[in-house]
Amino acid sequence: MKFYARLASLAFAVSACTVACSVSASARSISNAAAPIAQPTPAVRPTTDPRLAPAAKPTPAAQIPAPPLSSLSPRERRVKAYAKLMEGQRFFTNARGAGGITRDDLRAAQAAFEQAAALDPTLSEAHTALAELAFFFLDDQALAEREATAATRVDNNNFGAHRILARIYSLKAGLDSDKIERAVADRAITSLKDVLRLDPNDPEALALLGEFYTRTGREAEAIEAFRRWMGAPATVDTNFYKVITQGRELSPDAAAARLAEALLKAGRTAESVDAIRRALSINPENNQYLALLGEAIDAGGDSDVAITELQRMIVANPANLSAISLLAHAQARAGKVDAAVATLRAATTARPGDTRELQQQRRRLVDDLAGVLADALRYDEAVAAYEDLLKARGINADAPLTADSDKEAARPILERIINLQRQAGRLDDAFATAGRMRRLLGANDPRADFYTVAVLREQGKRREALDAVRAARLKHPGVAEFLGLEAETLADLGQIEEGATLLRARITGKPEDDYPAYLSIANLYLQAGRGKEAVVAARKLLELAPPNEPQLVTQALIMLASSQERAGDPKGAEESLRRILSTTPNDATALNNLGYFLAERGERLPEALDMIKRAVKTEPTNPNYLDSLGWVYFKLGQLDEAERYLNDAARRNTRSSTVQEHLGDLHQKRGQLEPARAAWRKALGLTTDASDITRLKAKLNGETGK
Repeated sequence: MKFYARLASLAFAVSACTVACSVSASARSISNAAAPIAQPTPAVRPTTDPRLAPAAKPTPAAQIPAPPLSSLSPRERRVKAYAKLMEGQRFFTNARGAGGITRDDLRAAQAAFEQAAALDPTLSEAHTALAELAFFFLDDQALAEREATAATRVDNNNFGAHRILARIYSLKAGLDSDKIERAVADRAITSLKDVLRLDPNDPEALALLGEFYTRTGREAEAIEAFRRWMGAPATVDTNFYKVITQGRELSPDAAAARLAEALLKAGRTAESVDAIRRALSINPENNQYLALLGEAIDAGGDSDVAITELQRMIVANPANLSAISLLAHAQARAGKVDAAVATLRAATTARPGDTRELQQQRRRLVDDLAGVLADALRYDEAVAAYEDLLKARGINADAPLTADSDKEAARPILERIINLQRQAGRLDDAFATAGRMRRLLGANDPRADFYTVAVLREQGKRREALDAVRAARLKHPGVAEFLGLEAETLADLGQIEEGATLLRARITGKPEDDYPAYLSIANLYLQAGRGKEAVVAARKLLELAPPNEPQLVTQALIMLASSQERAGDPKGAEESLRRILSTTPNDATALNNLGYFLAERGERLPEALDMIKRAVKTEPTNPNYLDSLGWVYFKLGQLDEAERYLNDAARRNTRSSTVQEHLGDLHQKRGQLEPARAAWRKALGLTTDASDITRLKAKLNGETGK
């Protein structure tokens, strides 16, 4: 395989230091036969570039026979070796000056360097120059490795040779691919350490070392390497790192951001925020850095520190709406909801001179505003924010829309209103908004039918929902969502296998089709309490998850763990979740689920509490996580804390049978029998799972307590 073909984008990015730097030091003190150290070399260049034109004139060096070595004294051979070294440099430099590097000139340079090495085998620079030619231009990895190795044997302090070896092993190890060869990676690390022994502040070596440590699971070493890179001077020789890392920059701000990523992965969120602040201070307009700051805040980073930094950025650039959005998010996370709302309301107000793009960005901030209000349980205000957005576009409640642009604008806004109403438990309002959507968008728009069915299911009108979804499938035969919705509705009615048969019809043998099909099948069986069938589907799901898409692998493992727990395999469920946490220790879903499973079994409750707290810290308004936290406090006998979090979960998810059952158990524990029975009755009306129904009826009949 031609490793260098992967770097063809660097064909003419080689800096003037290539090869020339390896021999320029030879001008120093030939008389005392000093062996100069080769200088750093720039980015990779393949020899297969079509712009390498044939030479237009004969090469004089090819006509000059090498002098007989036996007739020369050691000093004469040394002098002639340096002369050949300089001659090779001239061929290379002349070729570059002519506007294109010809093959014949490269061969002439190579011949001159070979003669230099033959004249004086201790001249390490000749071997380094040959290695660089082979690496950058001749597409000969084996030759480059041999010559660079020869150079280091002659002079272990030859910087250029160690750098070439580091780059060769970085490529061979697969640093630019999904799979890394550990043995070759270790050789790359050794060469990078040699580079750093000679130049402790070399940015490329520090950055690559950090990447290798990250890929080989050496977290602390990676953090140290990235920290040293962050303190290193800038360099113009950036192309190799950029290509091998598939686009990462070799710059001071990128160093700070890479350190922040490593710290965040290690759970060191406060340090991560500090590193991101440094990256943003250098490059404040970089939205990737802002997104990284958002991740750090969600992981529990210091919101006050982030708020201060974001406010500084916004003062410097009031039009940075990405920073404004993140500021509001940080304020909300810090409990400063009114401040977050004020920040967003001010940003959504149009200003004279706003470009069309800026106007669109301001409208998108309405989503952030509604989200903050909804998290604060201020649903009426959240809905009103969206209604104001519709009015601003001239869209009222009843007049059908004719322009496609108006329909495209109205559809997502109406969907968000429906989901807010569902979240608030206002199902009649949600049903009415679905009807309004049908009037505005027309009878042929499928989304109104989708939400009509969804709300009917939530209202417990399952037969009506089944009739509605079957009518929708006939009306919209090309919309796959309705097939899945019909399968779920059949499951609501206890017709599990009929629903599963519908979903299996989606299996085509193509992974992109089969993954969502098996996900739906596994979920169908899981919700029906049929754990063993769910495990079978979830294992197939895991087989179909592409290894290079970790989010799909994680999704499959989450489903498998839940299915294993339901099937009575707690050990398997824990192994699946710990597999996620081994690579992503702050994955909130995995932390919550494992903590909840442990709490359900009454095992290792302090560990369960710690994991669920970490999940809630990441998503403090997630009702599922809040329920888990309340439940583990219940198991620990801390009933006041249990009530606090269970009530919060119930306010945020009014349709959860599990939350209501937990509240009922809490009331029973406190001797409050009537509130307990009311909560259990509500839970019974919200579930279709046979085992849940049996258990809740037993509680209501006074036969058992959970």
